[in-house]
Amino acid sequence: MSELTSPVEKSEIASSRSKLSDDEDMIELLRFERNIMLDTYADDVLFVLASGLGLERLILHHLHLYCDPQLLVFVINTIPQDDAYFLSRLRDSKVKCPPKIITADCSVKDREALYMEGGVHFITSRILMVDLLQERVPVKNVAGIIVHRAHQSVDFLIILQCKLLSGFQESFILRLYREKKMGGFVKAFSDNPGALCGMGVLQRLLNRLYIRRVRLLPRFDVDVKSSLDSCSPHMIEITPDLPHAMRRVQSLLVDIIRTCVRELKQTSLSTDNTAEEESVQPDAGLLPSPLEIQLKGRQFSITEKQQRLLADLKQLRSLLYKAEELDPITLYCCLDEVRNNKDLITTNSGWLFTQTSSKLFAEVERLCKIKSDTVLEPPKWKALLKILEEIKVNCELDKVNSEKEPTVLLIGAENAVCRQLRDIISWGVTKFLWVQNEHLGQKFIGENGETEPEAQPSWDPSQIILFANNVEGETGVEIVKNMKVSQKEFIRQSRKRRRLFEEVKKKHDSSKQVQLTRFGIVQIKKRTKKEENASTANTSVEDVQSGNSNDSEGVKSQDPDPLLVIVPSGERYNLIRQLETFEPRIVILYHSDIVYLRLLEMYKACHSDKSLTIYIVMYANSNEEERYLCSLRKEQIAFEEMVREQGALMSAREYETDREEPRRLMLMRSTRDGGGRADQSEGSPKVIVDMREFQSELPTVLYKRGIDLIPATIEVGDYILSPNIAVERKALDDLTQSLHSGRIFRQIEQMLRHYKNVILLIEANVKDDYRKVNGGPFQGELSRRCRETRSLFTVLVRTYPYMNIIWTLDPAHSSEMFEELKLNEPNPDLTQALAVKSDLEECADTSNSESGDKTLSKRLNSVLHRQMTRLPGISSGEVTLLMKCGKIKCLLDVINSDADELANVLNNKELASSLYHFFNTDFKLEALMS
Repeated sequence: MSELTSPVEKSEIASSRSKLSDDEDMIELLRFERNIMLDTYADDVLFVLASGLGLERLILHHLHLYCDPQLLVFVINTIPQDDAYFLSRLRDSKVKCPPKIITADCSVKDREALYMEGGVHFITSRILMVDLLQERVPVKNVAGIIVHRAHQSVDFLIILQCKLLSGFQESFILRLYREKKMGGFVKAFSDNPGALCGMGVLQRLLNRLYIRRVRLLPRFDVDVKSSLDSCSPHMIEITPDLPHAMRRVQSLLVDIIRTCVRELKQTSLSTDNTAEEESVQPDAGLLPSPLEIQLKGRQFSITEKQQRLLADLKQLRSLLYKAEELDPITLYCCLDEVRNNKDLITTNSGWLFTQTSSKLFAEVERLCKIKSDTVLEPPKWKALLKILEEIKVNCELDKVNSEKEPTVLLIGAENAVCRQLRDIISWGVTKFLWVQNEHLGQKFIGENGETEPEAQPSWDPSQIILFANNVEGETGVEIVKNMKVSQKEFIRQSRKRRRLFEEVKKKHDSSKQVQLTRFGIVQIKKRTKKEENASTANTSVEDVQSGNSNDSEGVKSQDPDPLLVIVPSGERYNLIRQLETFEPRIVILYHSDIVYLRLLEMYKACHSDKSLTIYIVMYANSNEEERYLCSLRKEQIAFEEMVREQGALMSAREYETDREEPRRLMLMRSTRDGGGRADQSEGSPKVIVDMREFQSELPTVLYKRGIDLIPATIEVGDYILSPNIAVERKALDDLTQSLHSGRIFRQIEQMLRHYKNVILLIEANVKDDYRKVNGGPFQGELSRRCRETRSLFTVLVRTYPYMNIIWTLDPAHSSEMFEELKLNEPNPDLTQALAVKSDLEECADTSNSESGDKTLSKRLNSVLHRQMTRLPGISSGEVTLLMKCGKIKCLLDVINSDADELANVLNNKELASSLYHFFNTDFKLEALMS
C-alpha cells in the first residue's frame, strides 16, 4: 500500500451503485440490506438495528467491500468471538486481500509492515491509540474506521442497561483520526437500541463518534417487513398450561425478588418517582432494574445492606431460572443447599427468615411429592415429546418426496437444560427422574423405585447430538491462531517484495504514477449446491456429550432417521454456524428469545427456497412470556424515542478537532538579556500517561487542552507531569477498594521514594449522581464499611505527611489543575519514568547486577520476609533486596552490619542509618536516661 488512497468521488459512488444494481443476482444481500448499503455508502453513519436483525451480516458485507490492498480499514471494539467469526467468514470467501488481526503479540515492526499492506485490520483500541499517538500509522492511507458495539461509546453513567467499560478509548481514537484526516469514513454499528434511548444520548453518541447521520432499522421498518414477511417461516406456538403448584412456587420467588428490589430502592437516596413506577409494572423483578445495575458498578462504595441485597437478588433470580427450566428435584436440592449453608445464612439480607420463604420450601417439597413415589413433571417435557413424535410421523410421510433427511434443531436455555433435554429424549421421563433422584441423593422415589426403570427413548439416541462448542470443530482461539501464523508468513513475504521493489526503484528511476484501481462494491457470489455439499461434508461435527453409551461419534448420511441437534442459547455465532452447516427444516425453540427468533427469520429470508418450521414452546401467562413481551415492548419504545430524537439531531458541518493553546508562564526578563519576550523555543507541554488511564476521560480532556500525551506502561504513578511530579489518580470506587486492600499505601510509598512531589488526585466524575444513589464513604454515609473507609483514609494522610491530595469534581477540573502544576516545569523524561520500577522488579534488576543469576533463583523465606517488613521505615521491596543480596546471608548479618554496608546494599543512606540506629540502640537505657 505504497500509494495514497484518495477519497471516493461521486462518480465512483454512482458507478458502484449501478454495478450493484446490474449484478443484484450475484450478491448475497437481502433487499433491505442492499438499500441500506446503497443509501449510506459514502456517509459517516451510525447503524442502530433491532436485536437479532442481522448485524453481523451487515458488518460482514462492509468488510467485503474494504478487503482491498489499496484500502486500510480498522475494526475496533470487538471481542474474540467477533474476530473469530469475521475472520473465518472472510477467509472462506477468499477475498482479494486477507484480513489481519493485530494484538499484543505483534511487534512494532510487524505492525508497521501490516499497515502498509492495506486491507481490513482487527485491532485492539489500546494498540491503535498508542500507534496513532506515536505516529506509526500511515493516517493518509487509512480509508476509515469501523466501530463495533457503538453503544459502548456512551457514558456508562447514562447507559445502565449494558455492561460497559467507558468507551473513552474509542472516542479518543476517532478524535485523533479526524484531527489528522478529515476525509475518511467512520461507520458504527449497534444492535442494542435500549442502550441508546434517553434524553440527549443519541446526540452525545454522534458527537463522540464524529459522525453526522443515524440510520435506524427496527423490525417494523417498511423494507425489513417486506423482506422478512414475504418469506417468513411457518411458526407453530404451543402454550401448555403451567400447573398450579409450579405457578405457586414461581410466584413466591417473584414476590421475594420484588420485596428485595423494594428494599434496595429504599436504601438509596433517590428523589425521583421512577422507582415507584417501575415497582408497579407487571415485569418488575423479572429483569434487573437500572438501580441494580448502577449499584453493581459501585461495589466498593455501597453499604453492607445493599451488598447483601444485590447478592440475594442474584441468587433468587438463579433459583427462579431453575424453577422455570429445570426439574423439581434439582430445584429442591438448590434450595436445601441455600437453607443449610451457614455462610449464606450469615450474609443473608433476611428473606430466608420470612414467612414467604417457609411457604416456598414447603411448596417445592410438595412438587417432589405430588403423590406417593411421584415427582411432578413439567408440562413442557410432554409438549416437547409430542412435538418429536409429530416430527417423526411427518418425516416418515415426507420420505418419498424428499431426497435428504431433514435435520431438527432444538434450542434450549443453557448447557444444563440442554443436557436434561437430551437425557429425557434418550431415556424417557421416568428413568430420567429416577437417575436424578439417585444422583442427588434424595428419596422422593420410594421402595417402588429402587430398581432402575427401563429406558423409553423418544428418539434414536445415536442421532442426538449435543453441541457446546464450535460446530466446525475449530474453536475461535484456533481460528485466530491460524490467522496469526499465516499473517507472519505474509509479513516476511511483503518485506522481501519491498526490498526487491526498492532495488528495482534504484535501478529504474520511474516518474510515472501507479494507477489506482477504481473502488467498487465487491461481488459476493452465492455458492453452488455442489460447493455447499462439499463444504458441509468437510465440516467435522463434534459430539461433546452423548446421552447413551450406544451414541455414535459421527453422523452417517445413510441413516434414515433424522438428526436431532441440541444447541444451548447464548452465543449467536454458534447458532449461525449450525444453521449454515446443518440447514435444518425444523427448529424447536424450547426457550423463547427474541434474538434467536429473528436470527431464524433472517436465515429463512436468505434461504427462501427452503422450508422452515419453528415450534415455539412457552408456558401460557408465565414469567417467560412476560419477559419476552417486556423485551419487545422496551425495544419498540426505544426506537420510537430515537425516531423522535432523530428529527432534532444537530450535525456539525465540520468536526471540532481543534486543540486549545496551552497556557505558559510568562516570566519577567531583563531588557539587557534580549528583551522581555518569552522563550518560544520550548515545545508544547507533555505528560506521560499510563496505558490503563486511557480507559478514563481525563487523557482526552488533556489532549483537547493542548497537552501532548506520551503513552507508556509505567509502574509507579499514573501521570508523570515533570521529572519531579507524579500523580496517582483515583476514582471514588477505586480509592475505596485500594484503601481496604492496602494497595494505595504501597503506591504512595513507591512514589515518595522516586519523586519529590507526589499528588493523590481524587476524581469524583459523577457530579450529583452519588447523592441520588448512595451517600458513599466520603459523603457522610454512617454504615460500618463507610466508617472504616474514612478511618483508613485518615491513616493514609497521617502516614504520609509529604503526600499532596487534590479533590476534583470532573476531568475538566483535573486538567485545569494539571495545567497549573506544569507551569514553569520541564517536560518529563520517558526513559527516566520507565526506569522507575516497582519494588519486586527493582529488586530483581539490582540483585541481578550485583550477584548474578544464581541469586535470583534463590528461594526466599516468606516468614522471615514478613517479619522483616515490620522493621521501621523498610518496605517489602527493600526486604527482598536484602535477602537476595550475596553479602548478607542471614538476619544476624543485617544486625551486625554498619551503616555504610547497609547503604551500599539499599542505595538509601537515610534508611541504612535508621536500621543501624534501630539495631544498635539500647532502648532500656534510653528509657532510664529519659
